[in-house]
Amino acid sequence: MNEVGLVFTVEFMRKVRSRVFLIATFAGVLSIVALVLIPAFITHAAKSSSDTIVLAGPEPLRARAASLLQKHHDFRVVYQAERLPQPMTVGFLDDHEKAAAAVVVSEHAKRLHLDVYPRDAAVFDEVQFRSLVPLNVELATGASAAETENVAKIERSLHPLEKRFADAKSATFARGIAFGLVFVLYFAIIIASQSVMSAVAEEKTSRIAEILVATISPVNLLTGKTLAAAALAILQIAIWVAGAVLVLPHSQLTTSATDPSGIVAAGAGDSLTNGAMASGPNLIEPGVLIAFALFFIFGYLQYATLYAAAASLISRTEDLGMVTTPVILPVVGAFFVAQYALIEPEAPFAIVASFVPFISPFVMFTRIAISAVPVWQIVLAIVENGLLVALCFIVAGKVYRIGMLLYGKLPTPKQVWNALRA
Repeated sequence: MNEVGLVFTVEFMRKVRSRVFLIATFAGVLSIVALVLIPAFITHAAKSSSDTIVLAGPEPLRARAASLLQKHHDFRVVYQAERLPQPMTVGFLDDHEKAAAAVVVSEHAKRLHLDVYPRDAAVFDEVQFRSLVPLNVELATGASAAETENVAKIERSLHPLEKRFADAKSATFARGIAFGLVFVLYFAIIIASQSVMSAVAEEKTSRIAEILVATISPVNLLTGKTLAAAALAILQIAIWVAGAVLVLPHSQLTTSATDPSGIVAAGAGDSLTNGAMASGPNLIEPGVLIAFALFFIFGYLQYATLYAAAASLISRTEDLGMVTTPVILPVVGAFFVAQYALIEPEAPFAIVASFVPFISPFVMFTRIAISAVPVWQIVLAIVENGLLVALCFIVAGKVYRIGMLLYGKLPTPKQVWNALRA
């Protein structure tokens, strides 16, 4: 077995069996499950309380209002009566399933009038009751409920200019997935790269490096360690993504969006240009996963080699902070630029950033996940990042070669430059 393969096998098997790797992987799965499910749980809990109301008023008017509120806003009416007790108190709401508000409907001069007694005034405003506009129209015009609802419906034909997504729900879902994967990319690169840095620093400060470089080429040692850490990171991320996919159907990303006003509703004649009705978002596209894996490998190898080279320059683990900060700043900057690309994927700044060294893996993946990126841009980014990885290995290997045998103090910039020129 060659030196790179030997170092890779030993490093991979040692770390994949370690308690730290197992705990980190399990904790990551729990964290992702929590991030996916907790927002849905909170939303459900908030909705179950804020959308429960007590309704009062004349019976025909009250029945029609209850029908509209329950149909278009999912209000749950838990009590109906001609009138409410006076004075109204929070205790009355508590006695009726802890309702969020009491609402009295009445007619004043052929217009609908509402007396609202909310538990929290910040929760209820006019948006909550826009679904009652058809009732207001009925009182003003004398039209029937069927006539009003028919007029309120707006027929539409959707002709999306972005052919990748058929509707807004699919596009929103894609952005949510892109943000999640970019965060995983950022988090994994930070953790895995620092793991490589810590391992290199530990070997050097414990003098194990002297034994290793006496039998194995420093460049092959660096390559084997970096590739092993990359394989571990990919395995860990695959487990995390699998956990996310299992719980994703229960998240807020896959719930159907409703029209809060209840006024603009899709009519029976709604159609899409592709001849199919808009459907719920599918799971993560295979192409997005492939792009994620590819650009993760590029980003990880670029940063991991730099981290390892930087760690080889220090003589004490206490000095890690001195060399970590300059290397970590590009990762943080790339993450924030990716957030901009998440909003404006076709902006000139986002396009240019797709090809900037060390930022490209984040930004290009983000654009691929949420927009139709031209093939030539994807190919150019792949070629550029591949060449950058090769350059990082060459540069980091030379720094690693002199750094692993240099003790006592940090090498001067001149020494590093001379090593790079050699």
